Amino acid sequence: PDMAYRLRAVVAETPLLAKLAKPAGLRVVELTKELSLIPLTEAQEAKIPGAAAEPAFDGLKVSKKVAAWAAGLPGTIAYIEADYGAGKDYQAAVVWEDGEVNAGPWKDGTAWDPREDARERPVNGARPPHRHRSLVNG
Repeated sequence: PDMAYRLRAVVAETPLLAKLAKPAGLRVVELTKELSLIPLTEAQEAKIPGAAAEPAFDGLKVSKKVAAWAAGLPGTIAYIEADYGAGKDYQAAVVWEDGEVNAGPWKDGTAWDPREDARERPVNGARPPHRHRSLVNG
């Protein structure tokens, strides 16, 4: 049997997220020395300043509050979400760079094929168009 999971997170370079998360008391999970994520649980999202809870983009769960917060950050910030095991499997992403949406939002609900290049999927491929490497998948 496949393992089900649900993920909603903001991903960016470790120094940037560490600096921004501390004042708000947000939990940061280090993925590599260069890259970290902030998991977006209800409790974590409540700590982010702002009030708008409705979705920012059709088909994605990212709220307007989180989108405005991410767009207000310097550098490259990716919002990623994935939901597998509930029968409507998908992954999605949107990337901001210096306040502007530079990639996405895009959502992919096709079944994963291990023969395909994972970098073509939203979560693994989250990167601004001019970057040769993704934020998530190097």
